[in-house]
Amino acid sequence: MGIADLVPGISGGTIALITGVYKDLITSISNINIKIFKESFSKKFKPNKFDVLFFLVLGIILSISIFSRLILFLLENYENQISSFFFGLIVCSIYILLKKTRNLKFIDVILMIITAVIINQIIENVTVNQQINYFYIFLCGFICSSAMILPGISGSYILLILGAYQFILEKLNSIFVTGSDSYIYVLNFIIGAVFGILTFSRVIKWLLTNYENKTMIIMIGLILGSVLNILPISSVNESIFLETFNFFASEFSIIVCTITGFFIILFLEKISEKNEV
Repeated sequence: MGIADLVPGISGGTIALITGVYKDLITSISNINIKIFKESFSKKFKPNKFDVLFFLVLGIILSISIFSRLILFLLENYENQISSFFFGLIVCSIYILLKKTRNLKFIDVILMIITAVIINQIIENVTVNQQINYFYIFLCGFICSSAMILPGISGSYILLILGAYQFILEKLNSIFVTGSDSYIYVLNFIIGAVFGILTFSRVIKWLLTNYENKTMIIMIGLILGSVLNILPISSVNESIFLETFNFFASEFSIIVCTITGFFIILFLEKISEKNEV
C-alpha cells in the first residue's frame, strides 16, 4: 500500500481491497475515538482490528521510507515499465473484484460505467495552480487521505493535480538533511492525512454496512475509470485506444511488466483466499 501511494495512478486502497484487508482497515480506523483511550486499550486491541491497523501502518511507513527515492528514480528513468506494471496490477484487480461481486445486475453495470466516466473526466480535466505553503500542504494531506483509503483514486495523482507531488516527494527524501525544513512540511501533510482518514473512514464504513454491494460496484467503477490514466500516453492526436495499443507495441519490456503485475495480483488473491479459509 505504501509503494502504491507513492506512484501516481494506483491507490493504496486498491491494494487493500484486492488483498482482502480493506474491510478490516476501514473498521479499525473508524473505531479510533477518545473513548478507547479511557477504557482498557489492550482488551479492545484485537476486537477493534487495531492489530491489523498497526501492521499495515508499520508496513506503509517502512515502504515509503525505503522506496520513495527508488520510486522517484524509476519514474524518472523507467516510467513506461513502472506504469505498465501497475496497469497489469489494476486490470487484474478489476477482474478479481468483479468475480467477487454478488448478484451483479444490469443496473449495477450501468452504475459502474457512470462512476468510471465521472472519475475519468475528473482526472482528465481538473488542474489546480496554488502557491505551496504549510496550510496548503495540510489541505493536500486531508484531500489525499480519501484517495489513500478509496480504491481507484490515487493519492499521488491527486497530489499531481494539486501541483504538490514532486514537492512532497523531494521533502520526503530530504527530511533528515541538516538545516532542512522538510520535516515541517511532511508533518503538516501527515496531520492533514490523519484528520482526513478519520473522517472518510467513518463514511465508508457506514456505506459498507448499509449498502455493501452498491458501494463495491462504485469502487470498481472508480478503479475502472482511472486505469488508462496510469499509462503515460496522450490522446490529443489519436484515439485513446490506438495510443494504448502503440504504447504496448513500442517495447517488449512493457508487455513483460504488465503480465508480471497481472500475475502478482493473482498470486496475492490466492494467498488472501487461503487466509480467509
